[in-house]
Amino acid sequence: MLPQSGLSKAEIFKRLGEFANLDANPYSGRLFTIAFEPGNEELREVAHRAFEMFMDKNILDFTEFKSAMKMEKEVVDIAKRLMHADGEVVGTYTFGGTESVFLAVKAARDNFIIRKGFQMPEIVMPIHAHPCYEKAAEYMGLKVVRVPVNPETLEGDPDAINEAITENTAMIVASTPNWPFGTIDPVKEFAEIAEDKKVWLHVDACVGGFILPFFEKLGEDIPEFDFRVEGISSMSLDPHKYAYSSIGSSIVLFKKPFYKMLAQYANLRWPGYPIVNPAVLSSRSAGPLAATWAILHYLGEEGYTELARKILSARRKIIDGFSSLGFKLLGKPRSPIVAFTSEEVDLFTLTDVLMKKGWLVLPQISKKDFKIPRSIHLTITPIHDMLADEFLRAVEEAKSEAKAPAEAEVVRGLGMITSLLSTGEDPEALRLLMTRVEQYIELYGNELIKAFGLEKGLPDEMAMIYELFDAIPPEITELLVNYLVIELYRRGF
Repeated sequence: MLPQSGLSKAEIFKRLGEFANLDANPYSGRLFTIAFEPGNEELREVAHRAFEMFMDKNILDFTEFKSAMKMEKEVVDIAKRLMHADGEVVGTYTFGGTESVFLAVKAARDNFIIRKGFQMPEIVMPIHAHPCYEKAAEYMGLKVVRVPVNPETLEGDPDAINEAITENTAMIVASTPNWPFGTIDPVKEFAEIAEDKKVWLHVDACVGGFILPFFEKLGEDIPEFDFRVEGISSMSLDPHKYAYSSIGSSIVLFKKPFYKMLAQYANLRWPGYPIVNPAVLSSRSAGPLAATWAILHYLGEEGYTELARKILSARRKIIDGFSSLGFKLLGKPRSPIVAFTSEEVDLFTLTDVLMKKGWLVLPQISKKDFKIPRSIHLTITPIHDMLADEFLRAVEEAKSEAKAPAEAEVVRGLGMITSLLSTGEDPEALRLLMTRVEQYIELYGNELIKAFGLEKGLPDEMAMIYELFDAIPPEITELLVNYLVIELYRRGF
């Protein structure tokens, strides 16, 4: 509720401090999730000061705030150089990897329509590619086809991609690396297919764009994944990941200016100011852009190379440590991301136990139809080099405490039953299911909140919820989690 009279500064910051106490500390190094922490306080100060200097300037009007155009050019030029782009490649600064992907998908869709006319365009990609492509497809009227990966390496399978391509394929996607397992798709093979079939290839380097070049510089075996490879139409890479900029910050690069024209939006049909939006958003603070410019120039090549060295050291310690504890490394990761599975330990409970000990890792559900087991995901950052031994001791302790809850068997049985209700890819069955959802929510919404233990917000233990996610078909769990998240935000837990 809006207060009748404004609060004092002291009260405002007291309340904000209370909110902040609800959060994990992103600077602690105890998160192996979406916190990209280099462990450098001075770097953080540089980013915060740059952000504050430009936070009230709007990128929307580059005639009024010319600094945005200047900073964007220099940031994009750095990304182009890292990705070995030629002079024809152009780019756009965006507010996150999903926005960059949206622009690439729009350009690929429009390019497809120009060449083939109006029909349902498709995106073909490995099972481990990021869901933002499905999000973009849902917004823009495309269909997504996910295909199996190499079961040993967990890298994309060129044969599976090639077999899935049809006359309706508008885009194929390669991840460098993918988020779940940190493996790198064979971009050269994907590019050969793209050239042969005359389809758009987008290389998703949102995670790897600002770290793999420095791994390569340090002698790591990193296959060519950038514009050195012929056949790439667009790429995305995120400074807010391994460039350590503020959230959100991303760049999308296009092979030639015409492709970027397809991604942009222009409108001179109304009586107001001329609109030309290079990105999805219109009004955007220049703060994140300034922070990105500042961090890139503060660290430079030497700084990024040294941080990459720390990540490689931490990765080696963590892989060796988990292996000695009986966990199995999934695939052949060549990035800062690794994932482990185990047949001895209940991984969902393990994440709960680690969280109670102050360590956050990401549980990942299985995909049985693709022969991918459940796992735990670790995003490794430079700060983990000095904390790896402490973390491994916590994992060893947690392993002995991680017992599967008794209800897990019941949940798996529920999953078998609900799988009979699965709509799969049948659009008519899904339509009928959706017609009943509103009625079901009205009747059983509160009971669902209680059943998931969410009456007072997110529970401290999430293992049973992940068991449900793992057991129940995704089209059903997606409906459930959609409603549950709406309720959590509505209630303001």
